[in-house]
Amino acid sequence: MKRPLTTSFSAPPPERSHQPEPALDAACWRDVAPFAAALIATLEAIEAGPKAGPAMRAHRSAMRRQGEAVAALGGAEALKALLHQVAEADAALSAQRISMIKEAWVGLRQDLQP
Repeated sequence: MKRPLTTSFSAPPPERSHQPEPALDAACWRDVAPFAAALIATLEAIEAGPKAGPAMRAHRSAMRRQGEAVAALGGAEALKALLHQVAEADAALSAQRISMIKEAWVGLRQDLQP
């Protein structure tokens, strides 16, 4: 005997708790989302591990490469969208995380504001 279909897609999806900022392009916001997830994972690894040595150099290098890829993708607008996503991921750690990102991105862009 087959089970009846229990999932109904007739209801609209629930509203998201937060939407991208209207000043930032929604397409740009979606394009940098995978980079933001990777950057957040790198930052969490930094927060959990040692703050010096080869591991930290590797983390900074990874953050730098992600920033370069996002800058190539959409320039300053994409970098700003990435910083906003990282800041919104954890408000308590956002200032510390943004400062670590900016240290890794020295020379990449000078006009970044979170």
